[in-house]
Amino acid sequence: MSRKGENIRKRKDGRWEARYVKARDINGKIRYGYLYGRTYREVKQKKICKLSETQAETALYGGVCCLAPSATFHTVSQWWKFQIRHTVKDSTFSNYEAILENQILSEIGSTPVRNITNKTIWYLIQKKKEQGLSNGTIHVTLSVLRNVLNFAQSEGLSTAEPIKYPHLTVINNDIKIMDIEDYQILEEYLIQHLDRFNYGILLCMNTGIRVGELSGLRWEDFDFSRKKLRICRTVIRIKNLDQIPDPVTHKIAKTILYIDSPKTANSHREIPIPDKLLELGQRLAGEKDTYILTGTSKCMEPRIIQRKYSALLKECQIPPLKIHSLRHQFSCRWVEQGFDTKSLSEILGHTSVRTTLDLYVHICSDTKRKYMNQLMDNQL
Repeated sequence: MSRKGENIRKRKDGRWEARYVKARDINGKIRYGYLYGRTYREVKQKKICKLSETQAETALYGGVCCLAPSATFHTVSQWWKFQIRHTVKDSTFSNYEAILENQILSEIGSTPVRNITNKTIWYLIQKKKEQGLSNGTIHVTLSVLRNVLNFAQSEGLSTAEPIKYPHLTVINNDIKIMDIEDYQILEEYLIQHLDRFNYGILLCMNTGIRVGELSGLRWEDFDFSRKKLRICRTVIRIKNLDQIPDPVTHKIAKTILYIDSPKTANSHREIPIPDKLLELGQRLAGEKDTYILTGTSKCMEPRIIQRKYSALLKECQIPPLKIHSLRHQFSCRWVEQGFDTKSLSEILGHTSVRTTLDLYVHICSDTKRKYMNQLMDNQL
């Protein structure tokens, strides 16, 4: 049973489904979004609310956005999302939505774009600093803000004055890594208690791969003959943007597991496998289409990996650290051995050496002291 002209119908599972125009691709083809509810009235109200998010101060003529002079930042941001929805990855779009909802809209969402000034941006930055946000998070927040305002400008809606976005230096002094003694204890434990999961942690320690990349590794990504590891997918849990129901339970979860290619072209890479890791991996290797951490066609998602890693550190009586610290530790060890930063940047999958130096190289104070002593000895 359906309601003609409303794109609302009753499904076979008893729920009501409403369809609405979400976006158009570059060829003008419509992409639909879907909403679900237990009753016709519930799903119709959801559709009205969804459409009103962008239609309150805008009009849609043939798929073209026309912003009213009094449009608020919230309205413009909704239209911006509408335009980019199918031009970026779902994970990227989900991140944009989270930044808007958590960091920006609560502060300036109700402000008309034509009233936004440099002082508005300055107050926003100060507020975020007071909330304890890092410069890195504020930098990303400003990037999303800039994208929305640039979109408004392209649609003929300008801010009160040209906006100057301040450069915020990203500082990672709060990054912690293990003491060398703890690191050696962990590595020895992993080898002595070798299994699929412990082998994955050894890979993180000795290749610097991200936890999402570890989650997505299959045995087909190992080229044992060439002694290389291909990084070609990553796993992340994101918001269920299209409200896709579970095929078994028919329930709509708030989040879904998203498996896709790495975030940048440089993240697609081949990493040489150390001979020691190569030998251990050959012992455990399973079917090519299975994930290395589970031995099945189903991956172990990142949050489960972090929990198991935390339990592993506790077992080894090592102070708690996030698994991402292993990436920093790998970088630190690389530089301390005097290896070149360009190679490190390529192994980590960074777009530039500067990114590697700014974000991931944290040389211990003892190493700095050794360098200073060497410098002085060479002068005498």
